[in-house]
Amino acid sequence: AAVAAAAAAAAGSDPLKKLERTEQRSLADCMAALDAFLTSVCATMPVDLMPGPTDPCNYMLPQQPLHPCMLPQAARLSTLCLRTNPYACTVGGVPLLGTSGQPIDDIIKYEPKPSGAAGSRGAETGRRLSALRRTLELRHLAPTAPDTLGCYPFSMCDPFVLRESPSVYFAANQPAFGSQLCTAECGAPVRLISVPDFGRSHSIVLVNIRTLHAHEVAFGEGTTATELAPMDEE
Repeated sequence: AAVAAAAAAAAGSDPLKKLERTEQRSLADCMAALDAFLTSVCATMPVDLMPGPTDPCNYMLPQQPLHPCMLPQAARLSTLCLRTNPYACTVGGVPLLGTSGQPIDDIIKYEPKPSGAAGSRGAETGRRLSALRRTLELRHLAPTAPDTLGCYPFSMCDPFVLRESPSVYFAANQPAFGSQLCTAECGAPVRLISVPDFGRSHSIVLVNIRTLHAHEVAFGEGTTATELAPMDEE
C-alpha cells in the first residue's frame, strides 16, 4: 500500500516558514499520532510511505524519504518502507508510479477556473485526471518544474522523464477520487487515479492489479464511497 503522509499540516501554507514553538509541538504531536497509527497498520500489512507537500522533509522535488527518527516505533518494523516522492514500484508484476500530487496541483493553478456546473467537484476531478493524462502523454512527471514547481537543479539528466509507461499512474492528496482508463503510446492500458486527501475525504483507494479496476473505500459514520466520488470512468 502506498500512503501519502499528511502529518505536518501545522506548518500551514508556507512550507519554508520557520515554525513557532507551539507549531513545533503540534507537529511533534502529529508525528507521534502517525507513528502510533503506522505501527498498528504495519503489524498486519506492508506499507510504503511517501512524503507530501507539507511534511517534515525537503520541499523541492524529488522529495526524499521521511527520516526514520520521526517514526521511532514504526520504523523498527520491516514492513514499513520509507519512500521518495515521486515513487515507482512493482506489485505482482504490475508497475505503479505516482506522486503526492504537487505536479498536478501546480498545473491546475494555471488553468482557467470553470464556472457554474463546470466548476462542480466531478468536473474538477475530471480536470485533474486530464492533467494527469497529459503528463503521461508528455512523458514527464512534472512539466512545470522548475519554472513554477520547486525541484533540484539537475544538469546531467532529468529524473522526471517517463521512459516507460506504468500500468497504474496516480496523484495523491487530490480533492476527490477519480479514475480513468487510458492507453499508452505502446498500446498498453494505464489506470489513472486521483487519490483523495484522506484528511478531508476519510477514504482510500483500492486497486485490483489483475483488472486495473479502482474503487474508493470510505471510513466514517454515515459516509459511503459512492457518495464521495464519481463512478469509475472507463
